[in-house]
Amino acid sequence: MLPLRSQHLAVATLLIGFTAMSDPSKLAELAVHNPTPLLIQDGLKFVSAVISTVLILALANYLHRDNSALLSIATGFGFFSIFCLVINAALSLYAISHATVLAEGAGRMGEQLSRMIGILAIAVLICDGLWYLLMSWTALKNQGLPKRLCYLGLGIGALSLVPPLGIIVLLLGMVWSAWIGRVLLRETEAV
Repeated sequence: MLPLRSQHLAVATLLIGFTAMSDPSKLAELAVHNPTPLLIQDGLKFVSAVISTVLILALANYLHRDNSALLSIATGFGFFSIFCLVINAALSLYAISHATVLAEGAGRMGEQLSRMIGILAIAVLICDGLWYLLMSWTALKNQGLPKRLCYLGLGIGALSLVPPLGIIVLLLGMVWSAWIGRVLLRETEAV
């Protein structure tokens, strides 16, 4: 759903590295000695939250002729995903700003904080998936968007419910985001 999530992937892969992302001790070391990639990633999370809010509202407005409970539930999952993303970024920034203290003596607190950040990341992915599924199903049912775009959204939604497939979801999400952008812009130009 969220166009900048692919930038999170790029930052994580290129600047932070898979090994640091999967090893809390290496991530803590990075936070102490070179926090810039982590700060960039968290900044992108906040930007993504703003853009996602606009997208959720625009798509809900675009599909407004279907005032179904399904559309409202989908919108709720979208906003809950944004809420989890913002909390994830805030906790991550807190962890970065206190990395030295957490690494020295408050190791257990650092582990709990890291676990909470990870749980929120999974919650974002799952809520995004539910948003994709419900929004795409609503659009497909009411022919509010091109069928293939709806099927892509349904596929992304289903894959999002399996967190290890998150990288595939992010890549497909770039295609979906560009496509939905084209559809919404074309509709705006027609008005």
